[in-house]
Amino acid sequence: MTASAQPPKPTPKRPTQARSVPLPTPPSAAAATAAEYAALLTMVRSLAPADWNAPTECTGWRVRDMLAHCAGAAEQGAKFALFGARYSQAVLRWVRAGRPGDSVDFWCAQQIAQRESWSNGDVLADLERWSRSAPAARQAIPALLRRMPIPPFAGLRPGADLGYLLDSIPVRDIWLHRIDIARATGAALPRSSGEAEVVTQVMRDLDLSWTEPGVDVELTGRVPGRWRLGDDPQSSLSVDAVAFMRLLSGRSDECVFVGDQAAAPALRSARVVF
Repeated sequence: MTASAQPPKPTPKRPTQARSVPLPTPPSAAAATAAEYAALLTMVRSLAPADWNAPTECTGWRVRDMLAHCAGAAEQGAKFALFGARYSQAVLRWVRAGRPGDSVDFWCAQQIAQRESWSNGDVLADLERWSRSAPAARQAIPALLRRMPIPPFAGLRPGADLGYLLDSIPVRDIWLHRIDIARATGAALPRSSGEAEVVTQVMRDLDLSWTEPGVDVELTGRVPGRWRLGDDPQSSLSVDAVAFMRLLSGRSDECVFVGDQAAAPALRSARVVF
């Protein structure tokens, strides 16, 4: 190389077609979920007593309610028979109430109500107990049961089966609630090896439901990546990954889309189940 020669510029990585990403395997889902539980527990152990009563951006939920939900979901993940029984009870309450919203809201409310009279220490101990066994227990559910379809009233994406509910939803639920707690309390947000899997699967779901002209989306910040939604992209833009995940979940819209704004309105209105 001569003195005036310049090294070649790296070729930008081609965006990944989001829908082409495979669903997680049970072992990979278990590993990602275990990592997220560990990061959540690190956060919770650092909270001051007053932090437990801090309001979160989930309407009506304090930090304590959010952690009671996480503990209840972990318990039901660790005990599959309980999982089915509690969800059936929640659906019955949802029907009797006139089917407002999604039946999952009644399921979460049930988890919180069960722990309403507990001390904060008891809720933490419960979360510690069940988070140790839930990932492996979910992984052990037989393939035949995993193929069982989930009814549309559960609020999941069309065509979802039990395997999707076991492998894709828990890890993203924990991750998003970690962000909720950090925003509510100012607690540090530990990094987790499960975060990339969360964003990957959310982008996959988004692409599967995308009906607008194709767009290339570059996610920046905590979980960077380049993704293609739809076919034959007509535009490209970038946005902070955490802000975009919060937007897709229905949290507040703090997204700053940089680049071609043609797809920005459709991205702002898109939603993915967390």
